[in-house]
Amino acid sequence: MKIFEKSIKEKIEDAKKNPVAIFSLVYPYLLVIGLAIGLLYVDKFNVMSRKSVLPPLPDTTAAQQDIELQEAKTIPPVDVMKMKNPSKELIDKGKTLFSANCSSCHGSDGKGDGPAASGLSPAPRNYTSNEGWKNGRKISDIFKTLQEGIPGSVMASYSYLNPEDKFALAEYIRSAFIKDPPPDTDDDLKDLDAIYNLSQGKQVPAQIPVKYAEEIIIKENNAKYQKILKEMNTIDNDKVNEGPRLFNKIAKDKIKALAVLNNSSGWHNNQQKFISIIVNEVGQNAFNGNVYNLTSNQWNTLYNYLNKYM
Repeated sequence: MKIFEKSIKEKIEDAKKNPVAIFSLVYPYLLVIGLAIGLLYVDKFNVMSRKSVLPPLPDTTAAQQDIELQEAKTIPPVDVMKMKNPSKELIDKGKTLFSANCSSCHGSDGKGDGPAASGLSPAPRNYTSNEGWKNGRKISDIFKTLQEGIPGSVMASYSYLNPEDKFALAEYIRSAFIKDPPPDTDDDLKDLDAIYNLSQGKQVPAQIPVKYAEEIIIKENNAKYQKILKEMNTIDNDKVNEGPRLFNKIAKDKIKALAVLNNSSGWHNNQQKFISIIVNEVGQNAFNGNVYNLTSNQWNTLYNYLNKYM
């Protein structure tokens, strides 16, 4: 034991004289510790690799596309079967429409080289080529393209044109630019009719973007609210007439009571309707039960006063 202790002490003394010797003493222990950590990491590797990553949360801030502003209109019916043999007048109409709506991109010769075509990707359709048509070269195919556009391209929808105008455009494009255009069968045209209800025609209601509708509602409600405040101010400041006192007596909520009368029509020329409106609002935060205590003369006074200032 003394020999062992002496050996240790000698090593420590040697280490003091030679610091590098310290590393030789602790190196075996560091090696063992490193191996142990490595083995533990390998043992837990499968567990760590199986931990799932949470999927990204959906972007709730993404803007929603609003509806477009659209006037009410009537779409006239079209006899689709007549499109197999279009009239000269229809084709001439298509030529005019093409010049106004299509030639800037497709060119006056239909080769896709119009003044607005530069830099567009993909390039506008070259109607004189029979290759690469997305929907096809039949009347029904071209009508579909005009109606729906082509997603992923600069070809927008021409749905704002009525069906006859779209047929006119399709007929002109086929007759002026397309070589040996394939004919439409009766079934092709019947299917087109079924998809877009062309032979029925329809009434398209007006629509307004939600953003504009909200602005209109806010402005209208604000105007009504300001009117009500002005009426209430007139009533509150009138200390002479009997009408204001009677109104304050029967109004449970003066602003709502005035709103009820402002939103009702016809009572200005009909006292009985005026009374009915007030009585029907009793207990609904507008008027209170004092309305049942008014005499005929008081009803007349109240009606004449409100009729004058509202």
